[in-house]
Parts: sequence; C-alpha cells; structure tokens
Amino acid sequence: MDFFDRQERARKKTGILVVFFGLAVIGIIVVLNFVFSLILDIPWHDPELILWVAGCVIVMVTGGSLAKMMELSQGGRVVATMLGGELVHQHSVDPAERRLINVVEEMAIASGVPVPEVYLLPDPAINAFAAGHGPGDTAIGITRGAMERLSRDELQGVIAHEFSHILHGDMKLNIRLMGLLNGILCIAILGGVLLRITFYMPSDGGGSSGGKKDGGGLVLALLGAGLALYLVGWIGVFFGNLIKSAVSRQREFLADASAVQYTRNPQGIAGALWKIGKFSGRLTNPRAEEASHMYFGNGMGDSIFDFFATHPPIPERVKAIAPNFDPSSVDTTPPPRTTQNPPLLKRPSAAGVFMRPEGPPIGFAAALIASLPEFSRNAAREMHSATALVFSLLLDANDENRAKQLEGLAIEEPVRVEMLKFFERRQEIQGAGRIALIDLAIPTLRYLSNEQYQEFRKNIRHLIESDEQIDLFEFVLQKILLRHLDLYFSKSTGAKVKFRSIIPLLPDINTLLSALAIVGHPDQEGRQAAFDAGVRELLFKPSAFPMTLGEHCEIAAIDRALNRLAEATPDVKRTVLKACAQAAASNGVVAPHEYEVLRAIADAVDCPVPPLPPPLDEP
Repeated sequence: MDFFDRQERARKKTGILVVFFGLAVIGIIVVLNFVFSLILDIPWHDPELILWVAGCVIVMVTGGSLAKMMELSQGGRVVATMLGGELVHQHSVDPAERRLINVVEEMAIASGVPVPEVYLLPDPAINAFAAGHGPGDTAIGITRGAMERLSRDELQGVIAHEFSHILHGDMKLNIRLMGLLNGILCIAILGGVLLRITFYMPSDGGGSSGGKKDGGGLVLALLGAGLALYLVGWIGVFFGNLIKSAVSRQREFLADASAVQYTRNPQGIAGALWKIGKFSGRLTNPRAEEASHMYFGNGMGDSIFDFFATHPPIPERVKAIAPNFDPSSVDTTPPPRTTQNPPLLKRPSAAGVFMRPEGPPIGFAAALIASLPEFSRNAAREMHSATALVFSLLLDANDENRAKQLEGLAIEEPVRVEMLKFFERRQEIQGAGRIALIDLAIPTLRYLSNEQYQEFRKNIRHLIESDEQIDLFEFVLQKILLRHLDLYFSKSTGAKVKFRSIIPLLPDINTLLSALAIVGHPDQEGRQAAFDAGVRELLFKPSAFPMTLGEHCEIAAIDRALNRLAEATPDVKRTVLKACAQAAASNGVVAPHEYEVLRAIADAVDCPVPPLPPPLDEP
C-alpha cells in the first residue's frame, strides 16, 4: 500500500469536498432567495434581496464551519471527549484496558508513530474510530463492547484498521468534513430557534387592532422564515450526508485491506466485523451522527437507502478480505480478562523493515516492546519518570561532557536522582529500543502542562547542545520527540503545502543525500556511489548534481532541509524518500545508523517507519 498515494488521494478528496460544499451553499442561497421573495413579496431577482440572502447564508455557514474547525483544531481528543470517551491511562491495571493499551502500543511501534491517546466509550456496541489531524495529535476511541467482546486478534485487526486511517491521511479529511457540515447544520438550528420564538411570541401589538394586525404579520413572517431555514438547512444536511457517505465508503475497503497487510491475519478483522453484525455496532451517544463517517463499523444502524450508508455492507467487507471466512470458527464468549503477550520473533533485515511492502511488522513490534527492561517500560508510562528517562538517554558517556550537561540542567532533585539511576542502567536498552521508548513515552509526556513542556524542551536542547556536539542518536531523538510534542502543545494541524515540485527543494535534497552518504560510508568512493544512487532515482545525471560536503551536512542543515521537505506535496515527498532509500541501500545493506537517519527523514514527511528491533532469540 502506497502511503503517499493514499495521502495524495485524501488531499484531492478534500478539494472535491470543498467544491461540493460550495455547490450545496449555492443551492441553499437559491432556494432561500425564492422563499423570502414570496414571504416579503419581492421579485426573486431583486439585487438587494439576493445580496442580503447570499450574505447572511455565507456568514452563517462560514461562521458555523470555522467555529467547529477551531474546536476540532485541538486534535482527536476533542472528538473523543465529545463522543463521551474517557482517557485510558497508560499505567492502567485493569486487565482489559491493559490488553487494549498493549495492542495499541504494538501497532504504534510497528508503524513508527507515537502511541496515540486511547479513549474508552461507555457503549455496549462494538465499534472504534481514529480522529486527529495527523500522528502527533491522534486519539483512538473504542467502545467498551469492543474491548470486552473482541478477542486479541480481533482487537488487533480493528486497531490496525484505525491505524490505516492515521497513516494514510484520512483523519484530516474526516475532521474537515465535520467542520464543513456543521456550517450547513447551523442554518437548520437557526430555523429551529426562530420557530421556538414564534411559539412563545404574542400575536398582538399591545391590544389595539392595528397592533394585532402588525403583530400577527410579524409572527407569520418569523414562522415562515424559521420554517424555511429549518427545512432548507436539513436539505443541506441531506446532501452533506450524501457527500459524507461517498467519501467514506471506499476508504473502509482500503483500510480493511491495509489492516490485513499489517497483521497478516484476515480472520481477526473478519471476526470483528462479523461480531458487529451479530451484536450491533450502533452507538447510543446523541452526537455519534456527527462522527458517523469515522467509525470502524456503521455506528448509526442500517440505512434504508444504500447511498446514505457511510460504510459498505458487512458481508461485502468480510468477503473482500476473507473469502473463505467461516462464522462458526468465531468464539462469541468474552475473552478472559488477562493480558496475552505474543511470542518473540526473529529480527528482520534492516532493508526489509524499511521498505515493508506488506505493512508494519506487528510481531517484531511486540518482540521489541517485550525486550525492553521492565524499569524502562514502567518509567515511560509515568510523567516524571518519563522525563527522567528521556534525559538519561541524552547524557554523554564521557564524564567531562556529562558534567557540562548536568551543570545547567534545570530539573527538580527527585527527577535528577531518577535520571542518574536510569543512566546507570541504560546499557540494558538496545539502540532501537531507545527510540521505541520515546514512542512509548510521548503519550505520557502529553500530560505535562504548557509551562512544564517549555521547561522540558529547554532541558532537551541544553542536553544536546551543552557538549558542543550533536551525534546521530541525539538528532533522531530530538527530531521525532519534539516534532510530535510541538504539534500537540501548539495545537498545530501540521505543515502547509508550499512545494509542488522538487526543483526549489534541490539544495535540501542534496543535503539529505550527502548526509546519508557521509553517515553510511567512511571512504570518499563509497560516499560518492551512495550519493549517485540517490541522484539516479531522481532521474538526474550525477555529473550535473554534485555532492555537498562539509558544513552543509551538519545537523542544523539537515534539520532545515527536513522542515522544508515537510511542506511538499505527497508526490514530492515520495520521490525524495525513494532517493534517500536508494542512497542508503546503495551497497545492498542498510546499516542501523543509516536506518535511523532514514527514520527521521520518513517521520518528517509523514511516512513513519518502525525502529529496528534488536537481535532476539527464538523462544
């Protein structure tokens, strides 16, 4: 599955959505113009009437949409709480919740994205959703019915389906759809308000016959206006739901297929779908309709008309991913309330994991998490311990350099003591495990207040810069950690598209290819060969695109190049990432240190890849 192709499709669908939304608004203006021309006894083509109707509708719809989008700009947690979800804490000891967190963590590590926040919806139905603008502010919501009724394999299939929406850019489209449709809904809401006003409004004008006549006319005018706005508003919602259904249906098939690629187990997601059909996925929350297009299954029940359905029929979805599925093989009894850990697997090749043509290696992610020392896993799930753990990973092994780092570190004494304790034991954590710990710690670090996070960020910068040298691990750690936390605390929706061609990015591409060549090869000949391999992927002649050396390949230059690349279209990002992969694999092997640079590059362009698991023995 091509991440960038899916992201580009989602981006184009957003444009189509805006076009249809504009047509719906124009239709509302036309209908209301005719209605008010009858109420006010004014010709429908009167310029002043058209101007007033169009102006009011545009202001109302735009205001309603912008207000909703501003509310949703805080990320997926807003949608989750709106739907009644309660945050599941990372250190929960409830067996069912612990199993759910374990599955989400495995999927996150396998995907190379930070562990998202998980919200539990108090609903007996079987359903789930993912919401947010991108991996940095994602929330996964799952109903209590899904958590308690699904087996581990079925739960893994559902979570993998939701991670497909995260990785492929579907969530941002879903958020925008909610915001736009809220603008149209505001018209119907205003109509309802006017109808209620006329119900309580006296029809006389103070007792005189003239007052009664004028008052009665005002009541009738408000009644007509309210009824017109209410009906036309719901006509707009009608067509909005058609748009929502058209946008959602095909994506569900693709997300199901991706879930099978990720888990290598079609029976898991097929069993979950079958249980939705048997036990119902219909949600009871009164605001579920707003997010109906986000759910794993149809959360609003079956529709009389197929073109209103936001999801394909369950039998079609099951047949598409598991043609030979046998319902009798599904165990309908609730799973035991214990956590189950999958067996450890062998380590894959570096190149194989990076390219991962069939999806993230779930088994390797579970193995990597299981290989982490217990003290580090526990620390990653407690706020103050997580900060101490991150700081300990950045301490220099050299006593003199470490003394410089500790001298200006602004932390409380208990955190300092715990940091030094973790430092003494960090050799127990393999290199790839350190990056995995960062992914596990990110949801915990989101509990920091804004002031605490700014202090945490300053300390990270101090630890990296105080020894006057930035090594590769420090660069990868700060790039991945601060990028996602900055997005979360700044409530940013991500970089805007500025570059639609690689031409203005050529100096940045040169920097990245040169950095990969220098990191991967100690000799000039090997560096040149790696750089030329990346250039050929760009369809340029190597002689016309010389390698950059020296200061241009410093960490700061790489950082600037990645920030600019993040502002490119998915097609441009794909081209650049392929060139970088070719440069790293020019000699047929992707070394771990090359892989970590590729991981930072891929994360910066929203195509996250998992860390390399350490060598593991078979059980």
